[in-house]
Amino acid sequence: MRDAVGLAVPRALPGAARTGRGGARRTLVFAAGTAIVVLSLGYLVYGGIQQGATYWVTVGELEQRGPGAGPERVRLGGTVAAGTVRWDPSHRHLRFAVTDGQHTLPVVYSGVVPDIFAEGRQVVVEGVLDRQGTFDATTLLAKCPTKYNPADPKTAQ
Repeated sequence: MRDAVGLAVPRALPGAARTGRGGARRTLVFAAGTAIVVLSLGYLVYGGIQQGATYWVTVGELEQRGPGAGPERVRLGGTVAAGTVRWDPSHRHLRFAVTDGQHTLPVVYSGVVPDIFAEGRQVVVEGVLDRQGTFDATTLLAKCPTKYNPADPKTAQ
């Protein structure tokens, strides 16, 4: 095909007129779908990080809030105070006190006790503070020691 001057004019490919707007629409749909997938994954990652965050309060911080400050579940971290562990094996109730070195708070827990739980060990308990000032724990986590001490072979035999 030639124009009025006699120069060759390229012919449109078959279906080219139809894909002009359709291609832009497909690109827009693809971009919108990609944005939805990326935002959904971002939301799931953010939610997982928030839920798995291991922030906990100390006994002093919890006492500043006051007993029975509300039904808010919190994670409380501290050390099991010496001489405070009372275990009732028939009912699987454990009573002990958690301290941050300056403040002490009684804790009540029912359930499976970790093997490494002991006086002087660091723990994180999750639950609520009742109006009497006792922490009612639903989860008990004993922190592992930061330094490995192998058993003495002489006393292990």
